[in-house]
Amino acid sequence: MWGWLFGFLALTLLLYLFFLKRELRKLTYKAKEIPISAGYGSKLYVDFREKSLMQLVDELNQMIEAFEQKNRQAKQMEENVRLSIAGLSHDLRTPLTSIHGYIQLLHATADETKKVQYLTIIEHSVRRLMEMADRFYDLARIETNQKEIVLSSLSLSSLVEETFLSFYEQFEEKKIELQFPEQAVNTPIIADSVMLVRVIQNIVQNMLRYADSKAIVRYEPDDRYLLFSVSNDIKPGSKVAIEKVFERFYTEDASRTNTESSGLGLYLSKKLVEKMNGKMNARMKDNWFILEIHFAVHRI
Repeated sequence: MWGWLFGFLALTLLLYLFFLKRELRKLTYKAKEIPISAGYGSKLYVDFREKSLMQLVDELNQMIEAFEQKNRQAKQMEENVRLSIAGLSHDLRTPLTSIHGYIQLLHATADETKKVQYLTIIEHSVRRLMEMADRFYDLARIETNQKEIVLSSLSLSSLVEETFLSFYEQFEEKKIELQFPEQAVNTPIIADSVMLVRVIQNIVQNMLRYADSKAIVRYEPDDRYLLFSVSNDIKPGSKVAIEKVFERFYTEDASRTNTESSGLGLYLSKKLVEKMNGKMNARMKDNWFILEIHFAVHRI
């Protein structure tokens, strides 16, 4: 009887080892194929339901998920770079062509009045190129996680007023009336001062391009966030695709013939706000375009 029992146990052990070795060979073969053939959502599996083996497969599947996530991030970054290069090429062409054309006119004319006019246009185009270069530089640093963040307690209302008023002449020129809250809002927020100024500048520049005659700044503090909202009426005939305003290279003009806009301002602003642990959204109400930004409040 004992002989039969030992024989049965020996046969069971041999079968166990046989199936275990077979599954390990299959896993080894599949693991070698992962770098070249693994698709999104691919998983390893075993037919032999042994606890230790299943734990090993679970660990391997977690590694595969991490590998595929890295692949997705790499492909997304690749696509972002491709879009950036395409957008950069398109947007730089217009001001460069303008500069080249007016330089030719400058050389060809002896009229001092026209020379001053041409130089003013060239200066404007150069400033535009510098602004675009700054935005593309910011974009590259954000999307490669190279932009450092230094969070501190800041007065949002002070920075907003200071930045808006630095564009006072442009608002006057375009006859856009600015309206600030009657009472100061001193609620401090947690943000990066450099990033915050860039966000406000982008919002102002967007407003100068698309506002019709009026812009309103509001603040709504609560225990966790300070809501900063900026609204402006839009020009008659303007068509704003509200669901696309935060997309890369989106401009109101679908043909992107607007030489004043690269379509990166609000895209960058949203990225910067999120880097500072805030939220940014946009909506339309009647004929008004409204941007709403939530900044974390500094609790003293």
